[in-house]
Amino acid sequence: MGHHCSECGTLLRTEKGKRYCPRCEREQSTLTGRDTFSHQKGDGSLADEDSYFPFDKIRKGQKEFKEDAADAFERKKSLIAHAPTGIGKTAAVLPPAVRAKKDEQKVFFLTSKQSQHNIAIETVKKMPSSVNATDVISKKHMCPREESRLPYPVFEEFCSESGQKNCNLFNRKMEKVVDELKKDTKHVSEIVDFCRSANVCPHKAALVAGKESDLIVCDYNYIFSDIRERIFELLEIELKDVLLIVDEAHNLPGRIRANLEEKLSAALLEEAFNLLQGYSSALASFMSRLASELDEDVDQEKRINKSFLDQKIKKALKGGLTQFGSLDELLEDLDLVARDILENDPSATAPIYVYSFLDTWREEGKEVFRSVRPGPPTVEIGLLDPAKYSEEVFSKIDSAVLMSGTLHPGEMYADLLGMKGENTEIKTYESPFPKENRNIVSVDHLTTAYKERGLNTYQAYANSIADVANNSPGNAAVFFPSYSLMNHVIDRLGMVHLEKEMMIEEREHSKLEKKELVESLKGNRDKLLLGVQGGSLSEGIDYRNNILSSVMIAGIPFPPPSMKVEALEEYYTEKFGGKKGYRYARIYPAMNRVLQAAGRPIRSKKDRAFIVLMDKRFNYKRYKEQLPESFEYRPAKNLKEECVGFFEQNR
Repeated sequence: MGHHCSECGTLLRTEKGKRYCPRCEREQSTLTGRDTFSHQKGDGSLADEDSYFPFDKIRKGQKEFKEDAADAFERKKSLIAHAPTGIGKTAAVLPPAVRAKKDEQKVFFLTSKQSQHNIAIETVKKMPSSVNATDVISKKHMCPREESRLPYPVFEEFCSESGQKNCNLFNRKMEKVVDELKKDTKHVSEIVDFCRSANVCPHKAALVAGKESDLIVCDYNYIFSDIRERIFELLEIELKDVLLIVDEAHNLPGRIRANLEEKLSAALLEEAFNLLQGYSSALASFMSRLASELDEDVDQEKRINKSFLDQKIKKALKGGLTQFGSLDELLEDLDLVARDILENDPSATAPIYVYSFLDTWREEGKEVFRSVRPGPPTVEIGLLDPAKYSEEVFSKIDSAVLMSGTLHPGEMYADLLGMKGENTEIKTYESPFPKENRNIVSVDHLTTAYKERGLNTYQAYANSIADVANNSPGNAAVFFPSYSLMNHVIDRLGMVHLEKEMMIEEREHSKLEKKELVESLKGNRDKLLLGVQGGSLSEGIDYRNNILSSVMIAGIPFPPPSMKVEALEEYYTEKFGGKKGYRYARIYPAMNRVLQAAGRPIRSKKDRAFIVLMDKRFNYKRYKEQLPESFEYRPAKNLKEECVGFFEQNR
């Protein structure tokens, strides 16, 4: 099996007995096995103090981060680390975590990106052979059966507790398979392939083997959702036994909120009514009556309290053929019947979606946001405060390190996640990449502010985008606050001299189509990629090997006005006071997207990029002071000349 770079996951090459990463362009290890390890000295060379660190030398900033992580794990504290790309966060944080854990404890490395799964596992493989990790993703994506291709709620029924009783893969004896998985650390793809050949359930086998692993690499929801109870029962651990590492932690508050987002429309109720008629007249009657109740008095979008729908549910339970004394009784029957329907028709999902919404609707607390809108009448529920679920986790676990290149400001994340008091430390680390490789400039003649939008504004953006794109020696990208604004500017780009071929992100694009857009940049130097801020092209993808030479950020992506944003600001103002409500709900989420987009092109010490903040509001003190001090920029006197000058200096 080949060796992979612990920073980017790329397969290492070997020349003259030494391994190096062709992407990061750095030598990584000359070792031939996992049991022979060098150790570090304070000067970056080798000594006996750390047999777990997987490389011969330590990077700039990496040593400080590693020591701070060790301190957090040893003193049972939490560390919030704003650590930019290039430090080598994974290699810095795993060794002290494994060293600090006791026999009965587990290190959980949480990440939603498959590439980061690979990096974490490859890092463990470079550590001593006594260190073992288990790599798991969702049971749906690990399942080798054809049913794994079914829609998520259908698969959940197929692999429910009752469904597992009839699954030959889940119930097959797997002692030999588990023993084999315990021998060494494997990528999840290797686990799935091995278990498929042995005809056992990969997800269950991995978790059973994980009982004896030092480390579990998994998604956020393994800790921050209701599946934690089932996972912990299988692993035979409790929260107090967890040393936690959260990668890309700026995403954690949003991921926790998403667990409580549900919608119920009159149209969904009518679809459920039609499906339930042949199974339960009482349930069908309830769906019809609730749909009628929902049609009444919904003439505008508005925030509501829990009693709004509770009263309609109460009326629907009393009338028609309904025979249920309470919502709890109805949900008990609906759960069973909805699952029966799915067994006969996997596309008949409406009843299970109604069940999921009504079950979630019972959630209490002022942290819950509720609204209703007409056309067709739709009720929504969501979560304002992720601390409702995360605060308990951070109060009970042994210790934690949260890390990201855009974890700014750390105080906000401590507030949002309920990480209180002296037990939480917030640190910022400097980038190891040369500052001269990145030139960030702003403009003073453009803005996407609503009151200043119009044909003249769109044309001015088109002119400036063309100036930068035409004078960039490689591919360029521009990211907009919205698809609507992007399309207005695209119309005007057709009227200017643009030397690069436009590649446009569409709202309807699938993950595969977006991946193809990025792939088409490789080996080319004449493309202009246009996308939106907050999308996968501006956040979820690393443009390695300098395939982007320029990035333009066309406007500040403030969240559009909505009742949810207003409720969020109101809630945070009440909870945290001062200006935090406004900043937490509107300013920092926008600036985080800016930082994400600006960080896409420089992924190694040899990458260079010209970055343009295309909105005069970036020059306003009230916005500039909300960005990290290390994010240095200045107004450009002449944008075209600045662009030409930067690339001439870096030939």
